[in-house]
Amino acid sequence: MEARKADRKSTTTDVAKLLKKLVKENVNGIILDLRRNGGGSLEEAINLTGLFIKEGPVVQVKDSNGDITVDRDTDSAVVYDGPLIVLTSRFSASASEILAGALQDYGRALIVGDIATYGKGTVQQIFDLNALARSGATNLGAVKLTLRKFYRASGSSTQLKGVVPDIILPSVNNYAEVGESRQENPLAWDTIDTAKYEPVNRVQPFLNGLRQRSEKRLATDKDYAYVREDIEQFKKAQADKSVSLNEAKRLQEKKELEAKRSARDKERRTRHEAEAKNYELTLKQIDLPGLQVPKPKTDLEADKAVKATPSPLDDPEDAADEKSPVIDVPLKEAKRILLDLISLSGNGKAIAVRK
Repeated sequence: MEARKADRKSTTTDVAKLLKKLVKENVNGIILDLRRNGGGSLEEAINLTGLFIKEGPVVQVKDSNGDITVDRDTDSAVVYDGPLIVLTSRFSASASEILAGALQDYGRALIVGDIATYGKGTVQQIFDLNALARSGATNLGAVKLTLRKFYRASGSSTQLKGVVPDIILPSVNNYAEVGESRQENPLAWDTIDTAKYEPVNRVQPFLNGLRQRSEKRLATDKDYAYVREDIEQFKKAQADKSVSLNEAKRLQEKKELEAKRSARDKERRTRHEAEAKNYELTLKQIDLPGLQVPKPKTDLEADKAVKATPSPLDDPEDAADEKSPVIDVPLKEAKRILLDLISLSGNGKAIAVRK
């Protein structure tokens, strides 16, 4: 088998370098964050999957004639073989769904996140109609046609249903009208025959315990209490089909939202939670010995750490303000789930790292 070229410029090559560095530093767990990842190269999705499995089918592709092609990872090398979580959201789409779905089918990674991924399981191609014109003076435009459909190694399509996490976290996104199913005339979800592959079963033996621990935490977690408040507020706004044009009323609503956000920030400042060390690892630091010493937090950074997850009803301009950073609540819980996975699977001291 041909080995991957170390000098090849690609996402897989870069991630492999980072993984090797983390392995060298004795990392015990990794979170691969695919939230808001709209996808990209199918080849990269296959090769990225190959960093975590020995070899085997990653995705099946069916064309308009019904012919099925099985795309495989053919490299038996495994760059990282330890506890792994893939964090997804409703905005994880296409190639990122193929990666998450493959790692779930193999039982190689625990999938954590929103109720499902986007559900983009089709392939489109744009055809220039001017190429068919007899006269170059006519501008006929172009047409985009759906030519192929993706299926997981298990035979299940990623179309519409996407990838359903092993552990679903409370999120406003779970109630938002997003995803392939919201598009006009989407192709249906279906299945084909399962490809021949050998699951490694790294998740199922611990799944019930992981779910129970997470549910117990979230029942009393203050940040997730805020998330549940935001969910109820979002559902109420969705049900309300009218919008007031009264300036005084709108200003009062904005004032109430700001007061709620301020109260949450104030509450977070009263907490006495253990502060984790955060190390930045970039490709430029790969050859440096060890991990770089984390920098002490400035007053500004300490203030950033207590900012709340924005409400879905917040002013978009406020949400986009770089001076108003937020607590990454799903990542916070994903780290705790990773610690549980490491503990239950007997993989030693817990060190959570986000790619």
